[in-house]
Amino acid sequence: MKLIKCILPGPKLEIVKEALLRQGVMGMTIYEVQGCGVHRSQLEQKISRNYVVEFLPQFMLEMVLSDDKVGDVLNSLAALGRTGRLGDGKVFVLPVDEAVRLRTGERGDSAI
Repeated sequence: MKLIKCILPGPKLEIVKEALLRQGVMGMTIYEVQGCGVHRSQLEQKISRNYVVEFLPQFMLEMVLSDDKVGDVLNSLAALGRTGRLGDGKVFVLPVDEAVRLRTGERGDSAI
């Protein structure tokens, strides 16, 4: 199992969410977040001296997937989440050792 964390700009949220649902990703958590990365220094150079670049509003999607779904989901996130502009976001993949569905006690892939 893997935990996918995807940070993306707001205009891409609905497109990505609908595509994931069509792929059978039923469980996901969505957060409103703010952040900056490499884009911060690049934006400051492009914008007048009087403008201070703050953290950009974005969304973070988190989902735990069985290993066999990870590749297809990453392809969808990369294709549909990309605008080609600064602030597109990132995707992180982390290992998940165990999952437990609290209601039923199911463990592993059946718990997700």
